Amino acid sequence: MSFYKYLFKILVLGDSGVGKSCLLMRFSDDRFTGKYLCTVGVDFKVRSVEVAGQPVKLQLWDTAGEERFKSMLPAYYRGAHGILLVYDTTSAKSFRSIDGWLEEIQLKCPDGVNVLLVGNKCDDLQHRQVSLEQGVHYADRRALGFREVSAKSGANVNYVFAALAVDIYNRLVACVPNRLSAGQDEKDEAEDNAKLAVEHINLVGKNRLRARNNESCC
Repeated sequence: MSFYKYLFKILVLGDSGVGKSCLLMRFSDDRFTGKYLCTVGVDFKVRSVEVAGQPVKLQLWDTAGEERFKSMLPAYYRGAHGILLVYDTTSAKSFRSIDGWLEEIQLKCPDGVNVLLVGNKCDDLQHRQVSLEQGVHYADRRALGFREVSAKSGANVNYVFAALAVDIYNRLVACVPNRLSAGQDEKDEAEDNAKLAVEHINLVGKNRLRARNNESCC
């Protein structure tokens, strides 16, 4: 999909070792490696999808979770439309860190951004430290979308990216047409805006879309 109607910038945040790079690898390349992938600074991938019949390009930013790299993050928050906030279901420590990440998101994205909470490694039942009920309760309390996934098996990986893309679309396109910013520099935004011809958009339900194909982790 060389031409795209909309461009969504999505950040993947969370502590080091929760599987952010593996999630992106599974989504972008449908591959998985059991080797630990340490992201140095920020990695970047692109995948095109279709939302409401419209071509959408997803800019996917894989950010390092280590403390020494956090000083690099503020520039990458700029222009973000959505965030996958990832913890490791086999690490209670990574789950406890979610509060801190949400505070940083609120500080760096004061105008609002769609956030989806993701519990990775749900296939590893033997080492689970964070229950599904804990994740659901936390997400409900924070009014966040939530899903457990497995980068290893691929369960729900496509779903969470699709769900986040749909949430962004509902917020910036379906409800307020032609307000979407591409999150690039001014030159790129001008070029993108020139491509945005007004088209009829078929919506599901009350002017909102829903992502499908939710899978069981087990």
